[in-house]
Amino acid sequence: MSNPENMGEKELLNKAIGGWRGLIDSALPSMLFILIFVFQKNLNNALIAALVLGGALLIIRLFERKSLTQVFSGFIGLSISVFLTWRTKDASNFFLTGIVTNGIYGFFLLISVLIRKPLIGYLVGSLVGDTSGWLKHPLLVRAYTTVTWLWVAVFGLRLLVQIPLYLNDNIALLGTVKIFMGWPLYLFAVWLTYQIVQTARAKIN
Repeated sequence: MSNPENMGEKELLNKAIGGWRGLIDSALPSMLFILIFVFQKNLNNALIAALVLGGALLIIRLFERKSLTQVFSGFIGLSISVFLTWRTKDASNFFLTGIVTNGIYGFFLLISVLIRKPLIGYLVGSLVGDTSGWLKHPLLVRAYTTVTWLWVAVFGLRLLVQIPLYLNDNIALLGTVKIFMGWPLYLFAVWLTYQIVQTARAKIN
């Protein structure tokens, strides 16, 4: 049986976001919205297509009997974005939910590291059923503090780049930036998290 402490970061991607499939599923509706809006200039068609695709992905997951956590939460977020955009008739608002979400995540991660309770440590611990075991090891505490700062930087960078584009209604560039600052940046941060924490654990062992 795998040691929970050793498998934490290895399973972080699969448990937290549904693996590669979850990353792709989360990106496809936004990509479709961008393509239709940019090339057709039809907001309603873009919204309907994104929502239908999101619903189809949810149904496929239901038939496959796979984890629905990320797909379902993603569909709720997509539905909110579609509704807000439809009501305001402003295509840039399709991305507002994501911007607000990044702000909330970044804020709470920043607060956690400032009060010396790095949330990434608790997140990884909860995924493997050992929420606070890492607190016994100063090296792990420092490692999780470092990676929590890393994730603060990820969310902060997204806000720094995306907010000006949102305010300027630059839909095509905002959508493109959102995709490339989404799962590629997320994967890179997960990989760095794994490397930093595993290095600390190797020193302990």
